Amino acid sequence: MPAFERLEALLKTISIIQCCEPAPEEILVHVDGGNPEILEVLRWQHPEIQLLVSDHLIGPGGARNRLIAAAKHELVANFDDDSFPEQPDYFARVLRLFQEFPGAAMYSAASQDFEKEMLGPHAIAVSSGCGCVFRKSWHARTRGFVPLPIAYGMEETDISLQLHALGGLIVHDPQLHVKHDKPLPVDVTARVNATVIANMALLPYLRYPVLLWPMGLWQVLRRVLYVLSFGWSQGVWTGLQMIPSHLAAHRAEIARVTYAALVSWFFLRLRPRPLKDATIPAQTACH
Repeated sequence: MPAFERLEALLKTISIIQCCEPAPEEILVHVDGGNPEILEVLRWQHPEIQLLVSDHLIGPGGARNRLIAAAKHELVANFDDDSFPEQPDYFARVLRLFQEFPGAAMYSAASQDFEKEMLGPHAIAVSSGCGCVFRKSWHARTRGFVPLPIAYGMEETDISLQLHALGGLIVHDPQLHVKHDKPLPVDVTARVNATVIANMALLPYLRYPVLLWPMGLWQVLRRVLYVLSFGWSQGVWTGLQMIPSHLAAHRAEIARVTYAALVSWFFLRLRPRPLKDATIPAQTACH
């Protein structure tokens, strides 16, 4: 779990994860920016947890890179500091999912209603950001997450595209439930709004073939229209202005996928592919 400022949410997530049966073999937390309060509380209340620390902000993606690298096991369950399993047998379900699809590159949980309503496991293009399970060996084959202090619009989309381009399968299980304990935003700050717009341009710059950059331009435009439809106008112009410097700052991360990989990924985003009818029966929540 990456952690930054939300200590109360982090402690709740840890307590729910520890009540799962079976519990995970290890719990790792990355404290971004070295928040002294979080470090002190975790060292006092949870000495069993492996702590990783960065003095400067590397964002949730940079934290996940470090956490996956430090993990001792092939299957690495990922949560945000405010997301957690809804079922006490969550990790047992993960193991059964691994047995059903041992060649998958990642396993994705359901946190939204439409994800839970899908009929059976599906191959999907973009994993859930708040609840998924990485295969450590597959993650090592990618360039990893781009370390961005504000990663919205980039993080799970980028890593999913990289895995797809490598031939990796992302399996979504609608019966594997994660709760994202976060209210829907009624507004966004100008800084977040601006950075998300810049991130929407960063993904095609780093990963799309150059001739398909117009698709990326269209995605940026759609994002601008989307936020304006909610009246979130603060930061829009700033975000458009920061695109050139944002791209230049991360040009070392360029690793473009093939045309075929990108097109097949787009089609999979539009139409997730059913894998089979088998599902794992639901259980009651553990909190």
